[in-house]
This record gives sequence, structure tokens and C-alpha cells, in this order.
Amino acid sequence: MRRIAALLVILSVFSAIACADTITLKDDQQFSAEVTGFDSYYLTVVLENKKVVNIPWREVRFVKHTTTASSWLESTYINNEEADVSTLVSPISEDKAFWNAVFPGFIIHGSGHFYAKNQNMGMSLMSAEIVSLAIMAVSVNEVLAPVAPDESNTVSTAVFFTGLTMFTVSWVWDMIFARATAADYNASHEFLLNDKKPAVEATPAISNAEAAIINNAQPDAAVNTGNAAK
Repeated sequence: MRRIAALLVILSVFSAIACADTITLKDDQQFSAEVTGFDSYYLTVVLENKKVVNIPWREVRFVKHTTTASSWLESTYINNEEADVSTLVSPISEDKAFWNAVFPGFIIHGSGHFYAKNQNMGMSLMSAEIVSLAIMAVSVNEVLAPVAPDESNTVSTAVFFTGLTMFTVSWVWDMIFARATAADYNASHEFLLNDKKPAVEATPAISNAEAAIINNAQPDAAVNTGNAAK
């Protein structure tokens, strides 16, 4: 019976986790929450840490209901237009930044940095890719063409490999530094879901220290009070 009860408890815990609604924002943030309501401007959710958040509809990409009922009105408020997301709920995944740099980063260099919110470096890496492809395209025909005995394609070969090197370096750069870029972004921003304790929970440590000082000072105070009474 104890095993059955324990199994039921475990299943209930996992079902509660699995049954949370899932919200996806337009900057690829995805998190579990309970949808408690909405109006024409905001979606109201309760996060896993019990914080109540109003998310503008323009920042929402998709809502998957599991524990709450969905409404057809939601689809009228969600649109496909790109928007700047100011609601920071969950930190950026360093692993996802790396894998984005791998693919689709191989096709679009800078994808890892784009995901990690470093638009300037992402654009630089993508520009380097475009230039490298242009360089290789200019010289590839001469490199692959048959060479006559009295001709040489040394210059074309050098140009081609210069472009290939630029292509490789811009891709590898994205993979190497995507994790660190995501970590820097997480360190410089405050998220609604984090492991930091609220400020109110940090005050007891100060109060205890002050209490210790007060306790050490109390005997002297008592003596002084007694002397004053006399």
C-alpha cells in the first residue's frame, strides 16, 4: 500500500508539472505558467514562482493550454508581426545559443549571437559570410576549370581559399562565443524566473547580526540602568 501511495504522489507531481500551460514569446522565450485571464491588451499568467505577470499580446507568439480553458478570442490578439520583447521571464539557454550557432548557424552565420541578443555581432558574422560567399563565387569557376600548360590559376586559388577561410572563421566564431554571449546577457538582466532570493528574505541575516550586537550590549545597559535607578 505504501508503494502504491508513493507512486500516486509521484504521478500527481509529474502530472502537475506536465499540465502547466506553455507560453512562447516572440524572442523564443518559452516557459510554463497558468493562464488566469486576459483582456484586449494583456495576457495574465501566474509563473511557477507564484509571480503574477501581465504580458502584452504583441509579445506573445503562442499559448498552449493544458490546465486552463482556451478561448477563440486569444487568436484575435496574437499576430505574426515582429515585436521587441521587454518581458524577461526566463534566462537564455547557453546550450541553445551554441546549437543555434551550429545550425542554422552553418547557413546563417551569427544565429547563435542573434539568439543571445547580440545583434551587432550577429550582423557582423552574417556580413562576413556574405562577403566570403561572394569571394568564392567569383573565383570558383577559374579554380575548377582545366588549366592549360602555359597558364596558372594560383591567384584564383588564393582568392577562393581566402573566401573559404573567412566563411569558416565566421561560423566557428559564432559557435565558440555564443555560450559566453548568452551568459553575459543573462548576467546583465533580471528575469522574473530566477534563483535569487527576494530582498525581504535577505533582511533576517542583518537583523540577526544587529540582534547579536544588542544582546552583547544588554548586560552593560542593565547595569547602567540599575545605577541610574539608584
